[in-house]
Amino acid sequence: MNMNTNLLTLAQNALGGDFSKLAGQFLGESPGAAQSALSSLLPAVLGCVVQKGATPDGASKLLSLINGANLDTSSLGNIAGLFSGGATGAGALMKTGAGSLVPALFGDKSAGLVNALSSSSGIKTSSAANLVALVVPIVLAFLKKLVTERGLNASSLSSLLSSQAPSLQGALDSRITSALGFANPSSFLGGLATAAGVTADATRRASAAVAGGAAAAGSAALAAGSAAVSEGKSALSRFLPWLIGAAILLVLWLFLWPKTPAPTQEPVQAVAPATTSAFSGFPAKVYFDTGSAALAPDASKVLSATADAIKKDKLRVAVTGYTDKTGDSAKNEELAKNRAVAVRDALTAAGVPEASIEMRPPLFVETGASTASAESRRVEINKM
Repeated sequence: MNMNTNLLTLAQNALGGDFSKLAGQFLGESPGAAQSALSSLLPAVLGCVVQKGATPDGASKLLSLINGANLDTSSLGNIAGLFSGGATGAGALMKTGAGSLVPALFGDKSAGLVNALSSSSGIKTSSAANLVALVVPIVLAFLKKLVTERGLNASSLSSLLSSQAPSLQGALDSRITSALGFANPSSFLGGLATAAGVTADATRRASAAVAGGAAAAGSAALAAGSAAVSEGKSALSRFLPWLIGAAILLVLWLFLWPKTPAPTQEPVQAVAPATTSAFSGFPAKVYFDTGSAALAPDASKVLSATADAIKKDKLRVAVTGYTDKTGDSAKNEELAKNRAVAVRDALTAAGVPEASIEMRPPLFVETGASTASAESRRVEINKM
């Protein structure tokens, strides 16, 4: 039963097709942007639930969390009613989610998740934070209802959760899993499907092998050790006089042989490493070729040095792409956004926590100045 249960599909069906539209209206975002954010967020929330509950001990703690959070499972039967207000409406759910459930599920990665969700979907950071606070209690209420309907205990719940890796793998957004501290979706879900069964079976077999062979192995080792000691003593008694004689000759040679001065060597000059730092303070600027969002070869020096400065002083920075108003403004803004994403990804690859980076909307550069062309193809990194 567990292997055929796809929790992501069940959760999507429970939310219904109008959830993203209603959530978008509630948050002041377009339906398309809200749908994009929900498509990235829902697999990430379920993935974290799966991570925490994939073992019986973790599932037991997860059951305690959902049973102690006063989650109303009846609201799942009227998703549209959540956005009509009231004590069990979306506002109340967001308060519950932000207060305890989001920190319990994502810990100190919550801010990074919000920033990544905002950047990847185009919704405001505040909207992303509210959407996370809204979706987390809904998902946990859905899980609570499933546990009740199927009569799951910690063991059967962990079995169900640990089987979800294949269905979540293709749905996870790598930008979101990166914000949660994982290199890619595979490492985020790695080993869940067989973790409990394989570990227990291997432990049992290893214990049996150790118990069965311990006595024999100990006896053999003792016998081999005794033989080795006896043989070592015999060999030492034969060669000891020769070793003593060789040592005496070596000492005489060291004291009596004429000393020759050691050849002089020119002192080795210390060579300072060539500097690659191109950091000259904030704002740091990265320039791009016309029509391209690919980082130029010389951009790596600027980004590497800037990343070092951010990490050294534990700074938070804002990344902004610039564009001009000539041509198709929508395409220009999209290009500026993609350039900013490339800079952010390079900074995170250099070790800057994604939570320390805030993505800001593109800004226009007025044409006419001598440097307008280059300035409209830049991304700025500003200290916050």
